[in-house]
Amino acid sequence: MKLIRRTLFAVGAAAMLLSPAAVSVANAAPTTAVGGGSGIVISGKYLCTMTTVGHDRSGNLVGLTAGHCGNLGAPISLERNRGAGTIGRIVTKSKSWDVAVIRLDSSRVRPVRSVGPARISRVGTYPQPFSNVCKSGRTTGYTCGPTLVSEGATAFNYVCAAPGDSGGPIISNGRVVGMLNGALTIAGPGTSIECVHPALPIYTPMVATKMTDIVKVLNRTTAVGSGFRPV
Repeated sequence: MKLIRRTLFAVGAAAMLLSPAAVSVANAAPTTAVGGGSGIVISGKYLCTMTTVGHDRSGNLVGLTAGHCGNLGAPISLERNRGAGTIGRIVTKSKSWDVAVIRLDSSRVRPVRSVGPARISRVGTYPQPFSNVCKSGRTTGYTCGPTLVSEGATAFNYVCAAPGDSGGPIISNGRVVGMLNGALTIAGPGTSIECVHPALPIYTPMVATKMTDIVKVLNRTTAVGSGFRPV
């Protein structure tokens, strides 16, 4: 049986290995709360979810999301507060890891630890199989379920997720332990079962990348996002 990892949302972005992009963000606007679980809009049309918000070692205010959500330089706005305008741009992407770093405009963004029931205080280690984790996504909200398999930097979890949830934080005991990157398919594309509603318990397991591995990858570079730590 061939297991295939499928992204929950893809835009066909061409990525350079942890490449920086020029960024220009607006100034002088009311700040708005942004954190792990916030729904974001990329390039005015693609929906994803912010993994977490914090600072890198240079003091930049940054957020993380799934790399397949947008291209380098893509503007980011908030789904539920379009009036806030462009709150940042994607400035770093990984060619081999599905992660993107957003440099946020500190004149517009107030970083927060809690978005609804999702609360993040620090980066944590992914729990062992059969332990529960929760995810926060703009499409299916805050849902929880067991970790099924943990292999290297990847974990498979029986947790409700759907397109738009990509990038959402995986949380355990108030710590962000992973990033939602896709769903599991069997045999080939189109064979996954999308979670329509958390109350309907038949869907394909969610695929996550462990946060400790994401941080390690960022820390090997001097790009924006290196030395990331949540607020």
